[in-house]
Amino acid sequence: MTAPTILLAYIAGWQDFSSMPLERDAERLTHICYAFANIRDGEVVLFSNSEEAGGQPRAESRITDLVALRARHPHLKLLISIGGWSADGFSDAALTAESRTAFAASAIAFMQRYGFDGIDLDWEYPTNDMADIKARPEDKPNFTLMLADLRRQLDSLSGTEGRKAGDRYLLTIAAGAGQYYLDGVEMAAVAEQCDFVNLMTYDFYNGWATRAGHHTNLYNTPGDPDGDSCAKAVGLFTAAGLPRDKLVLGCAFYGRSLKGVGAAGLGAPGTPKSNGFDSFTLITELLASGRAVRHWDADAQAPWLLVDGDTFVSYDDAESILAKTDFIRREGLAGGFFWEYTEDRTDTLLTTLWQGLQ
Repeated sequence: MTAPTILLAYIAGWQDFSSMPLERDAERLTHICYAFANIRDGEVVLFSNSEEAGGQPRAESRITDLVALRARHPHLKLLISIGGWSADGFSDAALTAESRTAFAASAIAFMQRYGFDGIDLDWEYPTNDMADIKARPEDKPNFTLMLADLRRQLDSLSGTEGRKAGDRYLLTIAAGAGQYYLDGVEMAAVAEQCDFVNLMTYDFYNGWATRAGHHTNLYNTPGDPDGDSCAKAVGLFTAAGLPRDKLVLGCAFYGRSLKGVGAAGLGAPGTPKSNGFDSFTLITELLASGRAVRHWDADAQAPWLLVDGDTFVSYDDAESILAKTDFIRREGLAGGFFWEYTEDRTDTLLTTLWQGLQ
């Protein structure tokens, strides 16, 4: 069994991470994925939101800060994550040999322009339009071909620059952690092209949920035997051809909430369309204030809260993160990653994840 080697953070470009302890955390992390770039007319462009992130100049400034951080911590690899929820353009970019070649060239030019060490594709999801993006049945083989084109061009650039095998430009993906994702991709062939796969083992109960359930639980429970879990997802993906030493397990630095659940708690129905998103920082404040009561589900190896006697919150905490790191080591997985770096300003979760993977 190989010890886990990857500890990856996603950093959202619209978040202000200037007050975060990045200098210290750069020693703990092995990779950072900067989110996001998007696809416009087949070309890769920097995602920016003028209201949230100060537009493109602010986004570029934050990338510059990360590149400078890597210069001080040369073991750290910096990837640009292309896509994200509701990010369109993938299906068209993958459609033909010409469009795939053009997309790969654009993505690599973007990578070089900003000084990244690799590319992370976050297509949510091939063949699936649940995020209101264009999808085609042909996405399934075309995704493999898109990755193969990227892999060829990245390896060619690595060779031109004289990079050794262990320092070649990286290609990774973020994958939805369920059968719905596997139905739309050629997983074994996809895995061959990737250095590793970030399995998004969170949002099992999400913004559409109408009853209270765990959103990032390690195991299934008797009360939800047919639901999702990290262990179930790992089993599905390894059976579909993803090698364990390329599988990076996801952790959530945020919670998913549902109002109207009341004292019935886990498994109970809630108020439709009352779903929320709470950072771990806020969750710790709710606990400290006495407004929230923590419960532990030993079957799921996951916590949940009842806030103000009404609102259910599913989340990761130190205890569940430690259970996940034990699982990663026991199962021989490549490591762990998390969304999103700025959502925990208490340093609880990253410290636990880092220590647990040692």
